[in-house]
Order: sequence, then C-alpha cells, then structure tokens
Amino acid sequence: MKYQSIYDLSPIFFQNFMATVYGYRAKKKRYGKVYYDHLEYLKEIHKYSREELENLQFKELMRLLNNTMEKSEFYRKLYEDIDINSFKSINDLKKLPIVTKEMIRKNIDEVITIPKAGAAIGNTGGTTGKSLTVYNRPEDNQKRMAILDFFKMKHGFKNMEMKKATFMGKHIVPPTQKKKVFWRHNAAIKQMVYSSFHITEENIPYYIKSLNKFKPQAIDGFPSSMYDIALYMLRNNIRFDFKPIAIFPTAETITQEHRAVIEEAFGAKVRDQYASSEGAPFVWECECGNYHYDITTGVIENIEGSNEILVTSFTTYGTPLIRYRIGDSMVFEDSRKVCDCGFNTPLVKSIEGRTIDFLYSTNGGKINLGNVSNIFKYMPNTITKAQLVQDSLNHLLVKIVVDGKFTDRDKKMLTDEIKHKFGSDMNIDFEVVDDIPREKSGKYKLIVNKVDFR
Repeated sequence: MKYQSIYDLSPIFFQNFMATVYGYRAKKKRYGKVYYDHLEYLKEIHKYSREELENLQFKELMRLLNNTMEKSEFYRKLYEDIDINSFKSINDLKKLPIVTKEMIRKNIDEVITIPKAGAAIGNTGGTTGKSLTVYNRPEDNQKRMAILDFFKMKHGFKNMEMKKATFMGKHIVPPTQKKKVFWRHNAAIKQMVYSSFHITEENIPYYIKSLNKFKPQAIDGFPSSMYDIALYMLRNNIRFDFKPIAIFPTAETITQEHRAVIEEAFGAKVRDQYASSEGAPFVWECECGNYHYDITTGVIENIEGSNEILVTSFTTYGTPLIRYRIGDSMVFEDSRKVCDCGFNTPLVKSIEGRTIDFLYSTNGGKINLGNVSNIFKYMPNTITKAQLVQDSLNHLLVKIVVDGKFTDRDKKMLTDEIKHKFGSDMNIDFEVVDDIPREKSGKYKLIVNKVDFR
C-alpha cells in the first residue's frame, strides 16, 4: 500500500521510472539461468517424436508425484492407500482422486512443499469472491516464462529484445489523474503497459495515438480491451501506422468474433495460448493455426462424460496441482491428427473457457460465452458494448452502450436472436447505459450469471 500511495502521488514521469524499477526487479526473478537453460531445452525437445514426448511426459509425472509424496502432508494423506510406484503409464493417473480449488485453499499449509518465504506467488480469483494463493519455486516460475516466450518466438517475437504493448488490469492510473495518459512505460523489458479500466469511446483515440507513437512489435493482454479498440478503429476507418508481428491474448477466452475483429483492425494474426495463474499445463497455437496440448508441461484430462478438464502441472512443485479441477473445458482433436509445424503433440480443437462463463436457456441448458457473443454478430455498429445479466431462469437484462440510436428494429432483431438461443419464453429487458464498467480485475465481462440453478 505504501508503494501504491507514493506512486499515486508522483508525477507521470516518475511513475514511469517506478514502473521500470519494478520491471528490473521482476526481470531478475523471472529471467535467470534456469530461464535461459530451459529455452535451449525447449528447442531440443520440440524435435522429438510423439513416442519420445510421451515417454518424457510420464517421466516428468513420476518425478512430480514422488516429490509431492515426499514433501506434501496433504497429498500423502490423500494417496495413503495408493501405490504411486506401481504406475506404468499416464493412464494410471486416473487412479488418483480429483482435487478441487476449495480443497487446496482450505489446506494450503499442508499442500505446499516449500517455505512461503522466497516463493514465487501466484493468485487466482473467481466469481464467488474466494481467492487462491499458490506458492511455487522460483525456478518453476522461470520455466513457465521460458515456455511462454518460446511460444512467442515461434511467431517471430523475442521478449525483452522487441517492444510490446500490454493491456492489463493493474491500477497504473491514479484515481485523481486528469491527464489523458492511460499507459506507463516499463523500459526494463521494452513494454508499454495500458490500463484496461479507461477504454471508453472518449479515450480510445488517445490509446491509438500512443500505440502509433510507441509502435510495438507485439500486443498482448486482455482480448476484450483490444476488441473495444479494434471495433472503434473499424467503425471509424482507422488503421495503425505500424504492423505488429502478432497479437497474444491472455486471461480471457477469445471468441471467433473477437479474433476476426482484432485481426482485421490491427493487421496481424492473433496467436492464442492457454495456461493459468495457478500454473496449469500449456496449450498454445502454432504457426499453422493449430492448438497444441503441450504434454511436456503437464497432463490434461477430460472428466468422463464431459469436456471439463483436470490438470496436472509439471511446473507447480511448490503447490502441486495433480488432477486439479480448474473449471475450464476443452475439446480435443482426433488423436491421429498431426500438425505440419513439426511439434508432435496431441491437438486441441477448442478451448471453451471457464465453466462459469455461460448463461442458462429457459429449460436449463447452458449457453456458453462463444454462443452469447454470436448474438451480436449481425447487429449494427451502433452497439459499441453490451452485457447480458441473468438473474433468473427466464429473465435477462441486456445492457448496451450505443453510438447513435438504438432503434425499434435493432431491438427486435436482438430480441429475436436472444429468444432463438435462450427460448421463446425468455423475458428480456433492455437498458441503454453510458458505459459498462470492468470488473475489479480489469477484465470486461460480456455475461453475468446470477442464477442459483441446480
């Protein structure tokens, strides 16, 4: 809090200096010897055959399990009737019980295998308001950074050597600031950080001007922030004065519409990846546009009879995540499908996002985020932002921000789209608002589910 107070009271030039100092400290922790050694290791294993990768995956799994049994009191008790050393393949992992976020949260002191002092700390939240803090070895944190940067290198971007713009939910703009400067420069890693909290119709031109001046070679962060700017650019026939190498979304599930709009406006390919603040295994998009389930980073399983996944991560030795119910869903490709990029991993057809990212139809069916976003696919450009709030099984409040008029024809078209997906007996109220605020995390939510339906 003291650091934040000093920051808030400082002039912008000194805030940039503070951001850079913070950046150098983070750089020292994230990009040490383990990071660079792991980058070289990744270059080598990406040449492996599928059989070699699967052997490596099993070897890493057993190393994780043995370390966990030795050092975690929680897992020792959980597995007391299971002979880990009898495991012969990845499939034997199914003999272990599922672990939930609440189990980890309640028993964190018995779960962790390292002292909290000096640990790399990760935090994750949820719609319930319950948070989870995980503690991991600094070397595992460096490995994760290496995996992320190797993915970006595959698309031509070299972190710390090239400039990047990042849209995030950090509070970099003090609440009392009057100047239209919604970004800060972290010179330590050639990064311009943009606030996601201030992206409005009035402020977007300032963002565009700053981006044109900075000319980043990559743009990453919240896709909802990029999408708002991209829509504005397309509505006003604006193009950047530079061409990024790639766009790397994080933290939110990106829909096909988001991807199409961002790519058209920004003039670069969106290259997606999946991980988590807890430390889940990686799934990342290659240069051929396929999603690779990177089995060198962990194990991802579908819960039987559903697309919901369990994750086991090889980079969470401090707070082991083993058959952890993370709340996400994935659809895997046919196991025989091979990618032309040369990385011989299983492929993922789609990442369906958080299981909480859905609304209900009037008969109790789940309408996921992607399908909700398609409701607006053919709507006129007058709608600049929207949010669907469901407070009962048969009622939706649709909040919209408009640039111009929202006509009776527009309302009917949107009503028809909603009823088509949610049921003809869905009651719909519309509210035209000046803006739709972001969550405390800085993320923008298209859908808000307030229904307690079981």
